[in-house]
Amino acid sequence: MSPIPDRHVLPRPEGASEHLQALLTSAEPLMVSDAERASELLHEAQRLAAHLGDLRGVARALTLLGGAQLVRSQYAEAAQTYAQARHAARDAGDGGSEARAVNGLGMIARAMGRYGEAMEHYLDSLRIAQAQGDELGQARTLCNVGVVHSELGDHELGLQAFQKMQALARRTGHVILHSTSMINIAFVYHELGRHDEALDVARAHLPVIRAQGLRQHEVILQATVMGCLVAQGHARDAAQLAEATLPLAREVGDHEHLAHIHVAYGQALLDLGEYGAAAEQLEAALQGTREHGLRAQERTALQALSALHARQRHWEQAYELAVASHTLDRALHAHDLDRRTKVLSAQMQVEMLQREAEVERLRSAELAQMNLELTAAQRRLSYRATHDALTGLANRAHFQAELERALDTATAEPFGVLFLDLDRFKHVNDTLGHDVGDALLCEVARRLRRVVRRGDLVARMGGDEFTVILRELRSAPDAERIARKILNRLAQTFEVGGHTLHVTASIGVAVAPQDGHDVTTLQKHADIAMYRAKQGGKNGVRTFQPTMGSETAERVDVERDLREALSRQELTLHYQPLYAAPAGTVTGFEALVRWNHPTQGLLPPGKFIGVAEDSGLIVPLGAWVLGEACRQAAAWQAHGPVSISVNVSPLQFDQPDFLGTVKEALQSSGLDPHQLILELTESVVIRHPESAVAQLQELRALGIRIALDDFGTGQSSLSLLRRLPIDILKIDRSFVQDDGGTLESAQVMVGVMVTLAHSFRMAVVAEGVETEGQLALVRALGCDGMQGYLLARPLSAEAARALLVTTLPISA
Repeated sequence: MSPIPDRHVLPRPEGASEHLQALLTSAEPLMVSDAERASELLHEAQRLAAHLGDLRGVARALTLLGGAQLVRSQYAEAAQTYAQARHAARDAGDGGSEARAVNGLGMIARAMGRYGEAMEHYLDSLRIAQAQGDELGQARTLCNVGVVHSELGDHELGLQAFQKMQALARRTGHVILHSTSMINIAFVYHELGRHDEALDVARAHLPVIRAQGLRQHEVILQATVMGCLVAQGHARDAAQLAEATLPLAREVGDHEHLAHIHVAYGQALLDLGEYGAAAEQLEAALQGTREHGLRAQERTALQALSALHARQRHWEQAYELAVASHTLDRALHAHDLDRRTKVLSAQMQVEMLQREAEVERLRSAELAQMNLELTAAQRRLSYRATHDALTGLANRAHFQAELERALDTATAEPFGVLFLDLDRFKHVNDTLGHDVGDALLCEVARRLRRVVRRGDLVARMGGDEFTVILRELRSAPDAERIARKILNRLAQTFEVGGHTLHVTASIGVAVAPQDGHDVTTLQKHADIAMYRAKQGGKNGVRTFQPTMGSETAERVDVERDLREALSRQELTLHYQPLYAAPAGTVTGFEALVRWNHPTQGLLPPGKFIGVAEDSGLIVPLGAWVLGEACRQAAAWQAHGPVSISVNVSPLQFDQPDFLGTVKEALQSSGLDPHQLILELTESVVIRHPESAVAQLQELRALGIRIALDDFGTGQSSLSLLRRLPIDILKIDRSFVQDDGGTLESAQVMVGVMVTLAHSFRMAVVAEGVETEGQLALVRALGCDGMQGYLLARPLSAEAARALLVTTLPISA
């Protein structure tokens, strides 16, 4: 590296050009080790280049200065500098500096959360670099493409971009770009859950970073290492590393990664039980992100703080932080993760590979075979960029592009958008495993392709969500007709992995142009309609109506009101009687929560339990239900022994202090534990069977009885019976009512279940008895107990007490 003369003295004309080059050469590596010093040198270089009339020198100095400002999170200054650099590069005809300046503008847009704008800059930068044959420019842009892919959750595509960047950096011998590719590869491995591979990369590359003095790279890499250590349960090691790295991070001034380190430090301290120190770190992260407009990092800090307060049982603070995080997440989703982003990303990836293949082909005839292989790889990557790897359907990016094209070329004829979500698909994954779940998704995809018309497009958006574009409809109602045709096809049984599966779906319909003139609006309205189909009992179709409004806003309102309902004592219990099947006498009640809403009246659980589970409020709500039910049941014992059944949610059962909560409810009420029945679905226990069995055994040791609710709706119910300590089997109403068949077919199913349960010495309760024929059936098949609207609807506490006093046996 050339020596740098006194920066306050302009060199003589004959040495000025050499001095300018020395300034630029010295400043570039300092950008990631001492950005402040680099900025000083680059300001001097800019003045000197302007003094010499060297337009290329001005452009390069400004480009590097923008990078130094970006490293220090000076986004406004960097944006202005990069814009000046771009104009200077154009005036100088310097395509390399122009590509780099445009790439820098994209980095600023990404840092500020404007992903669509960022991708436009990256695509522009890539075109300029390819036109110049500038491999370094291509490598820089590939880096940022990979970052956007990764931040959008497409980590595999991000990894491909970083590996391609790594190859270009090695070929050109560029130390900083090669180091950048390594730290990004380590980060993607961490995001993919491949923590050991991430740590291997970090251990191998950290000495190189330190030898080169790349201090910012060290901060970024150590932040990734901390995340891996926390994920692997090595909280102490993560905390020590954070403590050692924080001074360097503050000195470097990279606020984004400083926030990451504070969060990782706080999470490690939280795992260690050091709540005060954890709060200090997380509050520091939150303050830093808000000061510097880092909204994505602010969301992470809010989530971590909410978890901290939840661990301390500060429910109000935890809830408020969770709501703030949820609100920010909605804003980021609406404004930052714009649907157009992934379309631009896919277009850029394909165009990049096509241009690169063409350049390689023209370089030399000797590389003809290599170019053939590259072209084949390009086709595969192009296909992968627009298609779902599992099902072969169009992916989200391709669907977005086609929907935008359909809107741009729309005629007078309407076209439809369907949003389809499988009902209870998570249960298949939980009980039969992801291999069976993936195979089921592939079969669903095949049926969807067969049921739609040739010109329609079917796409998988991720998970169990699918979308369809229905082109050239004769009228708007045709979209709903085709959606119902899809439901009928899905209703036919699936044979997957040796299992016979029954699948239903909820479908939302939106029709253009009446339901929207842009991609985001159409998808949002189809999504809202699908949610209404879910609310309506699933396995249905709903077409969007303007009155449906914003489901997200309604959900936030419910969360807020429900939190207040807990403190205002607006919740109440109703009690559905349980009858002995042979005698027809009342033996107990099932406690069912209701909400006396101040403006909407008495709300059933279907209106708020889902929100309670998603927000975590189900834990305090469930504790209140348990305590109140035990108190009421204890008061009824004066009329004779009567049991009380209480439903337990998965989140409530998973709480470390759940057993203590049950004991407290029994002790404070004075209820005999033998009169308490806890009802659980198999999804509560299937996730962690060993720990669940141990907890159930502890409950039974107290004298409490355990009931398995909704039996028969899962995919592995029979195998559970041998393993779980269960006293009562509750047969789901769908088998007793058998809406799709006859009482004869119900007799076969229920009879098998009763025989099996009795062989395991379990009592059997039939749910949903609503007709005289069903009553006769459950009695004839030997059920021990029964519930249903034919016998009695849920009652208030006073009405339930009166029933105990006056009830007569149900007649045969």
